Amino acid sequence: MTATFAVTALVARRLLLPDRPRFSGGAMFGWVALYGTLAVVTAITLAGIGLYAGLGYEPPRLSTERVAGTWSDGKGGTLILTSDGKATATRVETFDLDDSFDTVVQKCSGAGTWEYDPGAGPWSQEVDLSVDDCSMDTWSVFGTPEHPKLFVCVGDPDSWDLYILQRRDRGVSFRIAPGQPVS
Repeated sequence: MTATFAVTALVARRLLLPDRPRFSGGAMFGWVALYGTLAVVTAITLAGIGLYAGLGYEPPRLSTERVAGTWSDGKGGTLILTSDGKATATRVETFDLDDSFDTVVQKCSGAGTWEYDPGAGPWSQEVDLSVDDCSMDTWSVFGTPEHPKLFVCVGDPDSWDLYILQRRDRGVSFRIAPGQPVS
């Protein structure tokens, strides 16, 4: 990418400024190295400032009370988690791999149980779900404190294909200060 910009800049310079003296290969390499290094240092500095200032994303910190409720995939699948640890799934998609490692989607309906694990921090929160006759993966948390979401990876985790459930409780509004645990 840098080489593309460098070549384009050199051609444009030659066309727009024909009277300017030509640089030798060594001098041109020096200028490209200087400005390339300056660009990399600037990008790393800005990224460091952004992370230090807290501009990085962090999933909302949930609790058992906050996970309990109705979750929907927006396609007819719903998951009802009650505060006493019971779960009811209706057409919630589950994912398996066949012999050729292609994703097989199945609709899951049934009753079961669930448990919230806060983990060591916001990135390791999990909702463990067990529904009769269904193979359920462990759900992870993301979204915002006002709009939390649960997700599982579909197929290869590196592909970041996600199956997402959003909170669908009506009339529930949460106002949480940034950085505070959600209770």
